[in-house]
Amino acid sequence: MTKATLSQQAGVIEVQPEQWLPFLAQFTIENRGAHARLNVLGPDVGYQVEIEDRPFDGIAADVKDHPPSVWITFASTPSDHLAHGVHDVTVIRVLPPTAAKGAVVEVEAKDGVRTILELTNPDEYALAPAD
Repeated sequence: MTKATLSQQAGVIEVQPEQWLPFLAQFTIENRGAHARLNVLGPDVGYQVEIEDRPFDGIAADVKDHPPSVWITFASTPSDHLAHGVHDVTVIRVLPPTAAKGAVVEVEAKDGVRTILELTNPDEYALAPAD
């Protein structure tokens, strides 16, 4: 993935806010254990690689508080658990997996900062799928 955002690519799905909870729960079930890369892009932060090649554990939205937040977690064991929060979320976009690449999720905050989660292909998973 380059520094371009998902909104500039064909095949991107924009998840409606009322579907964030069930969509992200299902996404977690289908993708848990994929190796992940997490990039943050924005006018004030530039382009930063926050996470490189860590097992994806899950993604969830907290919509009971406003503005909503999204939490992305990584781990292969409890001792190396890591969470990344995105606050004031306005948009969630997803690029579904293909035969060659895993899924990509873009979480956009109100300030324009985009957090991009890139996953490996499901055949390369390190963890067992969630129940």
